[in-house]
Amino acid sequence: MRTPVFIGSAFVAKYPEGGGNFWVPLQYLLGLRAQGVDAHWVELVWRQESPARAEEVLTRFAADVEAFGVREWVTLVYYPENDRDDPSGPVQHVGLPPETLWRRARDGLLLNMANSVPPELRARFGRTVLFDVDPGPFQLWARQYELGVGTHDGYLTIGQNLGAPDCPVSLDDVPWQRVWPTVHLPVWPDQGTRDGERYTTVTQWWNGTWVTLGEETLDGNKRAGFIDMVALPGRVEVPLELAANIHPGEVEDRALLARHGWGLVDPVAVAGTPVKFRDYVQGSRGEFSCAKPAYVRTRPGWVSDRTVCYLASGRPCVVQDTGAARLLPPSAGLRFFTSLDEAAEALRAIERDYRTAARAARALAEEVFSTAAVLPGLLRAAGA
Repeated sequence: MRTPVFIGSAFVAKYPEGGGNFWVPLQYLLGLRAQGVDAHWVELVWRQESPARAEEVLTRFAADVEAFGVREWVTLVYYPENDRDDPSGPVQHVGLPPETLWRRARDGLLLNMANSVPPELRARFGRTVLFDVDPGPFQLWARQYELGVGTHDGYLTIGQNLGAPDCPVSLDDVPWQRVWPTVHLPVWPDQGTRDGERYTTVTQWWNGTWVTLGEETLDGNKRAGFIDMVALPGRVEVPLELAANIHPGEVEDRALLARHGWGLVDPVAVAGTPVKFRDYVQGSRGEFSCAKPAYVRTRPGWVSDRTVCYLASGRPCVVQDTGAARLLPPSAGLRFFTSLDEAAEALRAIERDYRTAARAARALAEEVFSTAAVLPGLLRAAGA
């Protein structure tokens, strides 16, 4: 009998406006179950700022779970009076009752995404694996803060270039096992024969993070990456659109983008639920996106969980290289850039034969990023 697998998260329900976040654990849940694994998603929610916000968070998550037909495989664990560092107060379970959840956990494997599950709770699982989805910065932060490094049984990362000579981040003897981010193809049907109009992306403009590498302070905000590419719309013939949470008060940034021809839409309006997020991605012509400067500098080989959704949809992608380009098979459907000139040429190359690029995008998702391709190796690496 195969080991049950629990996908641990605490970053989805708390941010109901982020429709793309929901897809991250969902891809693993659906993919594992499709391969015959007894997989279960455990979502933790800590004390909220107000009862009204708590109600919004819990109601919205329950609705999204119901919409995707996965209610029997998802348990939300809510601590209304406690924070992550002290999960000892009253608790509410929506899904498996506590005695059932923790009995099953004793024989299970926890995939602890982004160190979501704190030590007191992960001690209830038979085997624990820390799953890093923010490679490069995560390893640097782990030197300063307790992020679970050294206290799990295994270590997974989507940083495929971590440890390479051109990656300046020391692994500190942590045995990181590398996997690609994944997408469950049955829920991301190929749209390559449909014409989209714009190259888009869904992104945070600011997320308020920086990280230290030696004497350098690295910017963890997307804004700087896009400002470097602000002249791109004037260099290409296809429309570019950002679904970015730029505050209405940031008038200078808004004016700068508009002056250079960028489209700007509200990410909550166009991608604020998992269904809207999928519709927005699949209705696009492709993706153009920059990476956080911290990813570019640390070169972890990061590929976005969002980008693999575009690829699965048969939507070609042009993204900034973080060290992944040399590790992937060449593809007309996924092109990398390191400069404004390279970004413009990558978009022009796709447009010269868009149908071929669209087919190549889907083929790359099938070959490299699909749950069928990624999860068998992930389970082996995790010790399942």
